[in-house]
Amino acid sequence: MSNTIYPVDKGMHNKIGDKLGETSSTQKLDVGSPAARQDVQERSQATDTVKLTDNAKLLERTEKSLAEAPAVDHAKIAAVRADIENGNYEINADKIAEALLRTDLELGK
Repeated sequence: MSNTIYPVDKGMHNKIGDKLGETSSTQKLDVGSPAARQDVQERSQATDTVKLTDNAKLLERTEKSLAEAPAVDHAKIAAVRADIENGNYEINADKIAEALLRTDLELGK
């Protein structure tokens, strides 16, 4: 079975094009004019809203505090280094094991 495709009548094409143009809901806006820019800005300000979740707010506060904190605590490093050199640094294996188990449990949640 075959289908015959007839050429599009140019006169019909113009009629269809006119009807599509008439029903189009798009509007051209000259954004070069100050009035048009103000109109666009007012529309966006009136309709655009953003709501942050509690987790997003917490993340934002955390990021700010991390940005303000020094990357390396040089005073603590110097104190630990001095304790190691003097033989005063004690390793508490139980405390380390508890922290590792607590971290593992938290990650498993």
